[in-house]
Amino acid sequence: MTRLILASQSPRRKDLLAKLGVAFEVQSADVDESSVKGETPLAYCRRVAKAKAEKIHQQNPDAIVIAADTPVVAGRRILQSAHTREEAEEMMRIQSGRKVQVPTAVCVITPDGKILEDMAKSWVKFKPLTKPEIERHLADKDNWYGVSGAFKIQDSTVETMIKQVQGSVTGIVGLPLYQTAKLLRRAGLDV
Repeated sequence: MTRLILASQSPRRKDLLAKLGVAFEVQSADVDESSVKGETPLAYCRRVAKAKAEKIHQQNPDAIVIAADTPVVAGRRILQSAHTREEAEEMMRIQSGRKVQVPTAVCVITPDGKILEDMAKSWVKFKPLTKPEIERHLADKDNWYGVSGAFKIQDSTVETMIKQVQGSVTGIVGLPLYQTAKLLRRAGLDV
C-alpha cells in the first residue's frame, strides 16, 4: 500500500486529515515562506503549498504527499504566522471591522510525480474590535501564536469577534476536507 505523508507540523492539519479515516505519516516541510515581489496572495498560497509538497516528495518519492498553506489576506497584505504579541496585536487591529480572505491551497504529489492542486477560498468578517477584546484574545498565547492572522477560528475568544464566515470552515482551520478528499481520491486513495 502506498504511504501517505502530510507535509506539515500543524496539529490542526493533522487532526483534520485524521477525520478522513486514512492512515498517514507526518513530516515537517520547512520551506521559505517569504512572499515574492509582485506575487498575488493566491499565487503565494499555491506556491508555498506546492513547495512544501515537493520538498517532502523529493525525500519520499514512493509516497503520496499532501501539503497545504493557509494565509490570511487583508487587502493585498498577507498576514503570516504571528510570533510575538506585538505582531498578533497589529494583525488583530488590521482585521478589526474588515472582511479578510482566508484561502487554503492544497497540493498532492503522487509517486509518479503527478501534481494535483485545489484551493478553498473563504472569508471571515470581523466586527470592529475594542482594545479590551483584543487584550483578552492576546492574554492566552495559544490563541494566536504560530497561526496566520493571529487567530484560530475554533477558539472561544475569536467566536465573539466574528460577524460572518463564508466558505470552508475546515479550510480556515488549515485543511479544506472537501478539496482534500477529492484530491486524495484522484491520487488513488479510498477516501
